[in-house]
This record gives sequence, structure tokens and C-alpha cells, in this order.
Amino acid sequence: MPSQPHSLQPPSATRRAFLAGGLGLGALALAGCVPKETPAPPSPTASTEPVIRTFHFGSAADPLTLDPGISGDNETFRVTRQVYEGLIGVDRETGTPIPLLATDWIVSPDRLQFTFILRRGVKFHDGTDFDAAAVVTNFEHWVALPADVRANSDQGFTQVFRPNDQLPVLPKTIPEPKPTLDANGDEIVDPQQVAHHAAQLQLLESLRKQLKDDPFVGANTGGTASYFGSIKAADTHTVVLTLRKPITGLIEALSLPGLAIASPKALAAAPESGRTDSAISAHPVGTGPYKFLSWKDGAITLRSFPGYWDADAVAANTTSPTLVIFQEIRTPSARLGALGRKKIDGFDMVTVTGLRELVREGKLIVQRDPYSVTYLGMNRTNEWLAKDEFRRAIAHGIDRNRIIEQFFISGTKEARGFLPASLGIKTSDTYYGPDAKRAKELLESCDYDGTPIPFLYPLNISRAYLPLPELIYAEISRQLALVGIKIRPVPIDWTDGYVSKVRSGNMPGLHLLGFNGGYRDPDDFMGALFSSNNRQFDYDSPILTAQVLLARSMPAGEARVAAYEDLSNTLARDLPALPLAFPISALAFNDTVKNYPSSPVLDEVFSDVKLNT
Repeated sequence: MPSQPHSLQPPSATRRAFLAGGLGLGALALAGCVPKETPAPPSPTASTEPVIRTFHFGSAADPLTLDPGISGDNETFRVTRQVYEGLIGVDRETGTPIPLLATDWIVSPDRLQFTFILRRGVKFHDGTDFDAAAVVTNFEHWVALPADVRANSDQGFTQVFRPNDQLPVLPKTIPEPKPTLDANGDEIVDPQQVAHHAAQLQLLESLRKQLKDDPFVGANTGGTASYFGSIKAADTHTVVLTLRKPITGLIEALSLPGLAIASPKALAAAPESGRTDSAISAHPVGTGPYKFLSWKDGAITLRSFPGYWDADAVAANTTSPTLVIFQEIRTPSARLGALGRKKIDGFDMVTVTGLRELVREGKLIVQRDPYSVTYLGMNRTNEWLAKDEFRRAIAHGIDRNRIIEQFFISGTKEARGFLPASLGIKTSDTYYGPDAKRAKELLESCDYDGTPIPFLYPLNISRAYLPLPELIYAEISRQLALVGIKIRPVPIDWTDGYVSKVRSGNMPGLHLLGFNGGYRDPDDFMGALFSSNNRQFDYDSPILTAQVLLARSMPAGEARVAAYEDLSNTLARDLPALPLAFPISALAFNDTVKNYPSSPVLDEVFSDVKLNT
């Protein structure tokens, strides 16, 4: 529970930007992205027209939906963060949770009950009141979603409350390591494998005891490992959320864009003609600083909401955009060209290939701290990827630093695990560095016959974690060919459902993907990537599932850190995917923009943008 009133006005931001300078990336200096303040325009009076300040933003893709509760698409969230708000916000400087639609909260001693005090005087864009009933309606809506629809959520109810998950069935024991023949033909067992087997048996018994001693409580409305218990209105402006098992990072997780609160009236409306999901999929209605106007021909238009509850924040930024237009521009070169012609004011996913040109032209480049991971997935339904030796051969056949140097912005680091360094979890000692000789030995040991391995990669998209997917695919394929692994390319357009096809596991092979963290907790990554219902790797490990389940409920402290280190060790040994990079991502702007509120978790609300007027 917060101990003192919270100010929702963002602190003066310290931004990092690449400014015009030498062409060598290593010599680019990081500096504040602020020209000198210009006088604010006079406040409009009753006799003057409202000032219109338009902000054109180039999007890498049209959103798949404008309902954040059923999306895993950052282009969806970029738009909906302007329209919606959640119970909890994020301090942009520290990443800590702050009040938003909830002004205060109380946590019960057993960490199973959360009481939220709601902000008064807030209205949705359609004029209905924000109150406890609205919060309950949203939670009931998420609970009632069909499992297949709910599974599309990447930063919302599904990720946090795991309504589809089942308790893992742990094996009775772990098979002993098989002996091999030494040079004399005698059977021997590697002492390291013996020690590892003993450690795994000890881990298994520990997990079994923890699951028994710390069970889920209360009736479940979904899977047996669903954390959601109930949500009730205690009075008009108080709601009580009850869990079946503690979630240590719950308050932070409630800042996720997929847990934003929509108007109950809009939720109850029939879908627009031609859509089968919900009315808010095409016409979002929230409490945020911008109101939805239209979505047509790859352009989404928002207008500042005159009834926004935080009038002080609006008054404090006299140069914020009053009209926002998101325009789909799918390729990096096209976005670069549109910025140069001043067709747009800014765009995201600056690529290393365009960075030099932007610097030469003196464009404002705003950089985000790394909080995403790029990885090469390996679906074990494929007969070769099911072999441990084959996956390790792939890992040894890839030079991650070479890929980073060619296709990622300077400052991007090699990923030796799935958790960014800022989370403070030690990386596993198990590491597969580039080693062509070892890769070839492993291929020989598993009798690889040269069968081409399908390799899925997306077309016509840039992501913060995957800026140049076609080129990254080509380089990985080249490197694997050098050690003797044949590849069958499977290009899929991003808008043809690339992510859903990968996650369904129905096209087994290699695949390129990544994950952008949404809040500061290791479960954000581990739960999203390796929950029991994730089929993209066909990696069904009851031990790992139990580790993920138990770690997320442990109180913060050394024991929880150790649990995530153990989890990282399991992933490094089992190798369902090869982490490649923790990317630096960046945005570019024309001189129409004075300041942009960048965020590692992409919590970027355009009412905080400052324009040059």
C-alpha cells in the first residue's frame, strides 16, 4: 500500500538521443534531445478556436486489433495506450508502479487479496462513469473469453492469471545417464552427467514438496493452475481482487496494456459489421488522454479528450499533440523516406542500416534501454530438433556477436539467457559459443542425413526485438550451412498471422521471434515464453513448468533470485530456443518534435510528447 499521496505528473525526463555528428557509430555521443524551450502559445479563450497540434507517427504495421485484452501485438498497444488506462501506471524513470485509475491499494498478509481504491470523477470517452462496476465488468469479460481467443493475449489477463494452465504432473523419477564405451570398449558414465542426474533428482523432490505444501486455494474458473479467484465491488469506488495463489509481481503486472479498463457500454456493444470478436476491436473506448476517431486505409486517428480527468497534466504540457495519426508504413526504407519528406513526424524501429543517414541529416534519435530478447526457436515436433545433440549443434553453429554487429544498433548485447541483466538474475554457466568443429561433431553423433530444416521468418515487419528479420534469417542460414545444416526457408508475411502460426506449433522447425518485457519482474519473460500452454517450442517439461509456477509466487528475496537462476539453468541445458540478443531500440523524429517519452517497456503516452510550435 502506498504510504503517501502519489503525483501522476511524470518527472522531468532525462532522455538519451543520438544527435548529428561523426559517421562512426562508436563516436556518436548520447545527449539530451531538447532544443531550447519556445514560448508556450497563449491559452485559448472563448472567442478563439482550439489549437490543433498534429502528430503523424509512422507505424511498422496496421494493428491486428484495437482490443488490447486479446492482443500480443505492440502496434495494437502503441495505439491503445493512448486511449485506455489501467489501474496501475509506471514511473518512466524508475519503472516502479504508481497509481493511475487506482489511487491506492491494500495487500492482505497472505498476499491473496488486493483491495483497490479507485479514482473518482473519471469518465469514459462515451460519457459513462468509471467505477468499481466497470472494473468488475472488464475482469468478467476477460474470464469469459474463449480459451483460443484468450490465448492470443500476450500482455494481459492470460499472461498474468494463467487461466488456461494446468498443474504439472511431475515424473516419478529421472532416468539415469546412459553409459558410453571408452577407447578400450569399456562402459563408462561421464561423472558430470552423474552429478547432474543427482542434482535433478534433488530438484524433482524439492518441487514435489513445494507443490504439495503451497497449493492453489479455492474453486478454479479455468485450469487447475489458474491464479484468478474472484473480483468483487466492495462499494462504488472499491474493488477486491482475490487470488488462488500469490503473484509476487501482480501490482507491476497490472500496468500491462492488456489489462486496461474499457467502457462497459462499449464491451456490451455488438461487433462492427464484418468482425466477429468485439466492438472495441475496431472502436476502443477508454479513459485515456486521447479519444478514438477512425481507422481506415492503414491510418488510425485519435483526438485529445477534452474531459480527461488529469487536467493538471494536460495544462502542464502546452505543446502536446491534440490530433494523433498513426500511418502504416511497412518497410524501414519507406519510413525513412517518409520522415525525410516530412510526411510523418516520427517512427519507431530505427534500423542500423538507416541510422547513419538519420544522423547525417540531424534527425532526433531517441534510444530505449534494452528490455527485450531476440531468440531462435526450435520446435521439437521436427524429428531433428527433437534431438539434444542437433539443437546444440545449431547453437554452436551460430555466431551471435556477428549477427549483432551487422543488424542491431550499437549497444545491443549478446543474450546468454532470456532475462535482461537489469533483472539481476545470474546467467547460466551453460553456454554454447560459436564452435564450428564442435557443431560438426554433434551433427555426426546424431547421424544427421542432410534433411532440410524448415525455418520460419517474418516478412514486411520490424520489431524492437527483430529490426531486420529477413537479413537476420539470411545470416543465420548462411552460418548454419557452413557447419552442414541445410535450411528450407518458410517466409510468412507478418500480417498473415506469423506470430499465431509460430505459437500454434503446427509448422515445426526453426523460427525467429522475440519478446518485449512489459513490467519489471522475471516472470514477465519466463511466464510469457515458457508457460505450460506455449506450443511454439513443443517443449513439454513438467519440471520447468513447476519451476515457473513456484518461482512467480515466491516472496521477493534471495530465494526467489535463486529459483530463477535454477530456471535459467534448466532452459540452458534443455535448449528449447537459443537466445540471440538483448537489443537496443530507437525512434527517429523530425524537428517538429522537441521531446519524446521513451520507455523500455513501451509505455509511451503521446500526451507527454512535446512539439515545437
